[in-house]
Amino acid sequence: MLRTHMPQAVVATLAAATEILHHRFNLLGSGPYVPIDPDRPGHKGYTPIDWYQDPVSGLRFPRGIPHTEWDLLKMRPGNADVKLPWELARCQHWPVLGQAWRITNDSRHALEMLRQLEDFMEANPVGIGINWTCTMDVALRALNWALGLALIRKCPDVDNSALTAAYSHLFDHGTFIYDNLENKYEVTSNHFLSNVVGLYYLSGVFHDLPEAAVWNTFCRDALEHEIQVQVLSDGADYESSIPYHRLVTELFLGAARLADFRQQPLSDDYRQRLKTMVSYMAAVLRPDGLMPQVGDADDGRLHIFSRYGTWIPQDPRHLFGPAALTLGEPAWLKHAGPDGAWESAWWGFDITGVSFADNELPDHAGLFPEAGIAVSRHNGEYLLISNGMVGTKGFGNHKHNDQLGFELHLDGNPLIVDPGSYVYTSDPEARNLFRGTRYHNTLSIDGEEQNELRPDWLFRLFETAHAEHRHFHADETAVDYHGRHIGYERLPNGKVAHERRFRLLHGLRMLIISDLIDASGTHDLCWHFHLAPGITAGIPQAGFCQIETMAQRYILASLDGLETQFSEAWYSPAYGVRMPCRALDFRHRNPDAGRSQWGFAIAPEANFELRAAKAAHAELVTGASTIH
Repeated sequence: MLRTHMPQAVVATLAAATEILHHRFNLLGSGPYVPIDPDRPGHKGYTPIDWYQDPVSGLRFPRGIPHTEWDLLKMRPGNADVKLPWELARCQHWPVLGQAWRITNDSRHALEMLRQLEDFMEANPVGIGINWTCTMDVALRALNWALGLALIRKCPDVDNSALTAAYSHLFDHGTFIYDNLENKYEVTSNHFLSNVVGLYYLSGVFHDLPEAAVWNTFCRDALEHEIQVQVLSDGADYESSIPYHRLVTELFLGAARLADFRQQPLSDDYRQRLKTMVSYMAAVLRPDGLMPQVGDADDGRLHIFSRYGTWIPQDPRHLFGPAALTLGEPAWLKHAGPDGAWESAWWGFDITGVSFADNELPDHAGLFPEAGIAVSRHNGEYLLISNGMVGTKGFGNHKHNDQLGFELHLDGNPLIVDPGSYVYTSDPEARNLFRGTRYHNTLSIDGEEQNELRPDWLFRLFETAHAEHRHFHADETAVDYHGRHIGYERLPNGKVAHERRFRLLHGLRMLIISDLIDASGTHDLCWHFHLAPGITAGIPQAGFCQIETMAQRYILASLDGLETQFSEAWYSPAYGVRMPCRALDFRHRNPDAGRSQWGFAIAPEANFELRAAKAAHAELVTGASTIH
């Protein structure tokens, strides 16, 4: 059926499998590379994979170190990024090999999987080396091994001794996961959840063994508990990151699907909370179907059934088909993306007679107060505002300093964008740049951070902003948001409170931003606007910026005639990838204490009237403060 009705997906999958047969990978911004182990010779036409290589830096991590003795900062070579070997060792290409065998009956794909398994275990004995230092990666590897092996088990060229060895190694993974759970920290996160989901898959593989019965009970209890802990009541993952919300949704959804498949469904409360997660994901999508890069993004996946090696990390639509069929919400099928039917089939659903579509996303407006996200998607316009708490119960591991920041699209064109996150430990300076206040579309004061950021603590923010929502309302004519934070009240030269009001006028396609500042002392103010890649920009007159896409020209204006300055900047659409873009800053030195008001407007050049923008700003700063 798949060969007949989805020939393009078949061709793409087989092309990906061919790359895997040649050990050609493209992971986390690496570009294509072939990891050849320099320490182990080839045998019978098979070249061992280098499971320890960072292909970006060209450096290799040391082998033979027990996972209990591993110290990343002391033992890694240079600034090598450990996420690159970890990503390869997740073996998320194994289900692709399994798909290719099922589609073609070509046993090369099945035999390649088993040779890679033998190769991996030779280079990575249980508990030894960097690929055992993060239990999350062990668990994701285990569930992808389980899926891959299930797909090839009936291959006639695979002998029982090879399968017995493979499942023995898989069982060892389960024992390791259960003995090294990542629930020993101040809070649990997507790491512990990955441990649980991976172990839950293995409890299904080994369901007739007593150890697996223990795993099954533990995992089901943990899943029911963690979906209440890690998911806010408005549906958002509590780590303050939309890309991580997508990963966590995948993990909880995979567990729900497996539970149903085993005819042991999880509770109604679990399923209801999972529905809110998918609804939140649908609500925040941009008009082009992609996620805004709010918070960190490391492109983690549960498993990859479509477009392996070429999938767009910002595109989460592969989830909507399986989510719709798992949770009985057929409306989600309408925006399941081009891979909805293919994904759903490999999640084990009979898709005969199911109607999938790749429609435009419906209009939506709403405030998610716990997540700190306000969003409006209306007729090609898109406004997303971030003003949230430091997530993960104050730990802030994946939160950015983006209080009262925003992303704006007009006429379907991305104009002002969140910059993304780029990399983690391999470039600490870049890490802190991308998560810092001055790289987000908000006001920074005296060059300070909204929430305290210590440069050497790459996965920690310290809550000082205490975000507050004061007003939200949306109707057919406009959407309004009014928020506040006090992150600058700790400044040594005088406290500052920042309020920001947004009004998006649908008829004029105009966004008005009004900033209200209560200050004591003298302060340097800087308003940052991060332009989308590909936009050209100029300054036709003081306080005005002309920004141009391929299809349209817009005006971004300071309604107070503030000094304007361009700078070169970066935008990161995926982990390890950054693209050049431009940024615009308006600056002012505020010499007086007290309350001041500042306004900005963005609209198509043909619609822009300075007098109308100033009038809208004046009306906005005197607006009500009620949540609707």
